[in-house]
Amino acid sequence: MNNEIVNKIDQGFDVILFQLSKGNTIEGLKQGKLWMGFEQIKEWKSMFGYQFHIYSNDHFIDKKPHFHLKKISDSIDCRFFFDGTVYDCQGPNVLEKKVIKALEYFLSKPNNQNMLIEFWNIKNPKYKF
Repeated sequence: MNNEIVNKIDQGFDVILFQLSKGNTIEGLKQGKLWMGFEQIKEWKSMFGYQFHIYSNDHFIDKKPHFHLKKISDSIDCRFFFDGTVYDCQGPNVLEKKVIKALEYFLSKPNNQNMLIEFWNIKNPKYKF
């Protein structure tokens, strides 16, 4: 169950980053425009290396739950609130502006918010949100 939720979250974010890499914009996505291409169907694997993490027995920050967005290859580990507000980032590198814009768009979708909240509640039953 946990892996299924994490995969849906990671895949959803990856789709947005893929669209941006093909020249689409957040505005275009909001208007329903999608870049379409054909490729052989294969098992999904992250193209951009970003992963969402919610740790077991974590804690609220400022009375709110949070998640980590990590890109291990670039030593990026940022904590965000579920509304997209950055709490802090660790590591020598920073997130690109287009990644932050993609994350804001990703979190504007109620389904993505709900999956993150569900994942938080599963991982942190003492601190349900």
